[in-house]
Amino acid sequence: MALKGVDIDILPGEFLGIVGKSGAGKTTLLNMISGVSKLTSGEVLFYPQSTGRHPVEIGRMSQDELAAWRGENMGIVYQSFELMPQLNLVNNIMLPQEFAGHFQRGLSQEEALALLDIVELSEHAYKLPAHISGGQKQRVAIARALINDPPLIVADEPTGSLDSLTAEKIFNIFTKLVEGGKTVIMVTHDMELARRFSRCLTISDGVVSSEKYLVNSEEYLVGSDQVSVSSEQQTDISHPTSDIPHPTSAIRNPQSAIYLQDVVKTYVNAAGSFTALKGIDLLIDYGQFVALVGKSGSGKSTLLNMLTGIDHPTSGQVCIGGEDIYSMSESERALWRGLNVGIVFQFFQLLPTLTLLENTILPMDYCDVYPYAERPDRAMALLDMVGLADHAYDLPAHVSNGQQQAAAIARSLATDPPIVVADEPTGNLDSKSADVVICVFRELAAAGKTILIVTHDPSLTSRVDRTLVIADGMLVDGSDQDSVSSEQYLVSGQPGSPR
Repeated sequence: MALKGVDIDILPGEFLGIVGKSGAGKTTLLNMISGVSKLTSGEVLFYPQSTGRHPVEIGRMSQDELAAWRGENMGIVYQSFELMPQLNLVNNIMLPQEFAGHFQRGLSQEEALALLDIVELSEHAYKLPAHISGGQKQRVAIARALINDPPLIVADEPTGSLDSLTAEKIFNIFTKLVEGGKTVIMVTHDMELARRFSRCLTISDGVVSSEKYLVNSEEYLVGSDQVSVSSEQQTDISHPTSDIPHPTSAIRNPQSAIYLQDVVKTYVNAAGSFTALKGIDLLIDYGQFVALVGKSGSGKSTLLNMLTGIDHPTSGQVCIGGEDIYSMSESERALWRGLNVGIVFQFFQLLPTLTLLENTILPMDYCDVYPYAERPDRAMALLDMVGLADHAYDLPAHVSNGQQQAAAIARSLATDPPIVVADEPTGNLDSKSADVVICVFRELAAAGKTILIVTHDPSLTSRVDRTLVIADGMLVDGSDQDSVSSEQYLVSGQPGSPR
């Protein structure tokens, strides 16, 4: 039961925040409000802005009626963007007008370009989504949500994939929309933002329990009572990997874990060329826990794609564990990746028809490591490590986004790879779950694994061995005393000398 007897009144012109732990029911609540998921019981009433009109009972509309109603009345900012990959950014933004029957080519394009200007993406207007960063995609999704000028906007973690400066800009956009009379409902894990809503609801185990939030990772405020996480609910992270068998010995390749020399990546499309990486040189040893930070569009995800063999560099050399991975064929590189690199994607990439346990077993099957009979036990141990043993037999659709991210982390460790790369692994997690994940990564690094995470959370940089800052496709090594720290970079936007 994801929601349990929720009663809420949301007022016109309100900036409402919804906060809670992963799996608390936040996204499900948004799905009820927007009619994306069907109610089991109860009702959701929408009151039109025009006076004298009767409220609309969302649960009684057909799918076609709901789609038409949403197009006119609601802008939705999904957690994973949901942009059409074959359309450029302008056409993605105009799409809701086409569906609502309001499309006028010249005027619609002008409105789309104006919205891209608001979210500071005008120069990327005719690029495909694949050629911009995750944070930039989120800003496009926000612009698309505004194209039909809806009175109500719902946003599921709209700042979770953004650096601090861009997140502040997005929050200010929502604030101005509320000042202009719109109603905004926003789910967030960002405790700093929780103080800035006009009203904030806390949801816990499907129950909306208060209208205040205590900004403390340990406690939630329910009326005047403090409800803290019990010891039974806390995940034991003291020895997360001690009972999980390894398919290989602890002896690793004496070569450096990651070595890049003069790596350049240029994308070319109808709008022209764009160089995402500009002569990257990088050396990372085994056992290092490294954070990669930078503004949206700086090249973070592109760099991860080079390291994992997912995308080809335009020029330069990429050696992982002493192997020149781009001298391999696609098939050879796929098998190499399965055995040597665990990947935590920003948006999970779990197979929807398999349970979390089966998703975790899958890499062992493909790479043929561990005896067949031992694979389920190893997968269960990994799920237990990230606090998901009770959900092992659930499908991804039946757990929260944060829990899906935790499952993706368990899956990345299935073949015991010496290197783990993670794109915003804590971006969809509440502070307690994020702390569990970081503690797991720290212990893995202490055991000799190399961990590289992309993060926008400045607090995480104090918990890693080394921080790399990327700006405009160039690296600044944050481990140098003379270079600019990640927090200084995000404030000033002025990187130090590239390395």
